[in-house]
Amino acid sequence: MKDFIIFTDGDVDVPKPYDTDVVMLSQYYYFEPETVYGDELVLSRKAFFERLSSQRAYTSGVNPDLVRNRFEKVLKDGMDILCIAVSSGLSGSYNTICATAKELSELYPESDIRIIDSLSATLGSGILCADAIEMKKQGKSLEETASEMERRLKLLDIYFIVDDFKYLVQGGRVSPAVGKIGDILDIKPILTIREGRIELYKKTRGLNTALRNIQTITESRKAARIGNIYVGNDEMFEKCRSYIPGTCDARLNLIVSSHVGPNTTGVAIEWAE
Repeated sequence: MKDFIIFTDGDVDVPKPYDTDVVMLSQYYYFEPETVYGDELVLSRKAFFERLSSQRAYTSGVNPDLVRNRFEKVLKDGMDILCIAVSSGLSGSYNTICATAKELSELYPESDIRIIDSLSATLGSGILCADAIEMKKQGKSLEETASEMERRLKLLDIYFIVDDFKYLVQGGRVSPAVGKIGDILDIKPILTIREGRIELYKKTRGLNTALRNIQTITESRKAARIGNIYVGNDEMFEKCRSYIPGTCDARLNLIVSSHVGPNTTGVAIEWAE
């Protein structure tokens, strides 16, 4: 049985200790087009959020040349590839990775390259990566692992609370008028991902009410794994963990953080069957 390497992309947050067993395909962010961050050049979280407070950040997906180089190195070493990508409904990275994989499959017909659309992002996709790593360590094949991951897609949920409409307005996700009303009325939207796209789950008044709503969701059925998502607000994150204590956690990558801002938290849930 051939060995295989697990890849993911920069919109995905893999929880510890699994993060060291996944190869990351970088995504990119910039404040001015001439200086692009995300691969060799990165900003600290502190520096990133300091700049984000006064400047809009722009993002871009994976670099096809980087994907090709990383994939081809693995294929030349005689191994196969499993890549668990951010939802195709949220980023063009999935399509870029698929196009590169198709080209390489023609050059390396004896190799197997499997790309999975996680229909999720950040820790939701990251939990799927953790599951794949566990299966690989158990000696499961690429085919067995990929098939099981595709089956588990329906078991993943993610809910997050945005405390400040500024970044959603800045990124064009809500109108300035809606953002202003939301801030005045202390509306905390609970957002979720459905069929690979971000949707409004519920509007609530105040952070505690929003967290209680998510707590009710997590207690509604048995969960196999719950993860807490940290962005930049320590107090908000700790409050989230007090309501919904997870079994793992992850720092939201700066790509997604640029669209929601530091005052965001949430949970990713893998439901038990």
